[in-house]
Amino acid sequence: MNETPVTVVTGFLGAGKTTLLDRWLRTYAPNEVAVIVNEIGAASIDGDLLRERAETILEITGGCICCTTFAELVGALSALEARNLKRIFVETSGAASPAGVVRAIHRVPGSCLDGIVAVVDPAGGLDADAPLADLAAEQLGYADVVVLAHADRVNDAQISAARVAVARANPVAVIASAARGVVNGGGSMEALLAARQAELPRVIPESRNHQRIETLVLTGEGELDEESFGDWMEKELGQHAGQLLRAKGIVAIAGVDRKTILQGVADRMEVTWGTPWGDVPRHSRIVVIGFGLNQDELARSFANCTAKPALDVEPGERMAIVSPQKQAADALRESEARFTAFMHGNPAVAWMKNQSGRYVYVNE
Repeated sequence: MNETPVTVVTGFLGAGKTTLLDRWLRTYAPNEVAVIVNEIGAASIDGDLLRERAETILEITGGCICCTTFAELVGALSALEARNLKRIFVETSGAASPAGVVRAIHRVPGSCLDGIVAVVDPAGGLDADAPLADLAAEQLGYADVVVLAHADRVNDAQISAARVAVARANPVAVIASAARGVVNGGGSMEALLAARQAELPRVIPESRNHQRIETLVLTGEGELDEESFGDWMEKELGQHAGQLLRAKGIVAIAGVDRKTILQGVADRMEVTWGTPWGDVPRHSRIVVIGFGLNQDELARSFANCTAKPALDVEPGERMAIVSPQKQAADALRESEARFTAFMHGNPAVAWMKNQSGRYVYVNE
């Protein structure tokens, strides 16, 4: 079954969401897309402004779709799922948290999240002391793409300062500026979303926690053990599910020739294959954005995912593996073919599993 991509456009009131969305809708035929517009009040103005661009405009008023009108959002997405649409846009109210919107999209079969775009006014939308600053930081933290709107109303110094502030709040977001809804440099929405697959930034700005929002950068040279990394994602990262905003990484898995791309929003993680590593030295980098993170434990447990050196065991070769040589024991246990060949070629050597399930050498 083909899934319908859903793109969320978030940002405070007056940030420029509707103007940007109006421009992006012009690249589609009116019957190819649908827009769900959320307004806290009883009437929707944005829906009227966008009606010329899309045949289907669904308005949800009377509360934020992240909480009060969450069920209505699920119903609207379900109703649109049967349509053969190229894309659904969800424009949130200025006071909405993206978290509830993401949960709603994941609840509807046939719909898939394809990008969260945060629209920011560089003239004042990044003030850490402003009211609802925590909500602004949360909207930034979830974003795949951040658009600095109203670029024609501010100077270059303000744009540069806004870029630095966004990069500190969300080092993995694609940042663009726009004037009257037109992205500078001619970048389309598809191009901005496609840029998410690019390499992570080589130099990640120093993290300055925005109130409770934290940024953790995990790095490692060499390759990761596939099973250990899977356990780390499920157990270590998984236990922070309610505290995660975004996670993005490029990792090297032992035995896999291509880069492994990690994309996460809230508690939903997606792993896809990237380009081949080729002759580039293998390394892993993951950026985690959230709040209340146990950073020391995440870093320690991630470091333990490093792949163990493989053993080349030939039939008849004498090899003593005891408890202190844990890496060698793990490597042999994970290669049943080599272990069987070794056993058949050297029957005088006895092996057994200890209580932890690892193979250890037992003297003749």
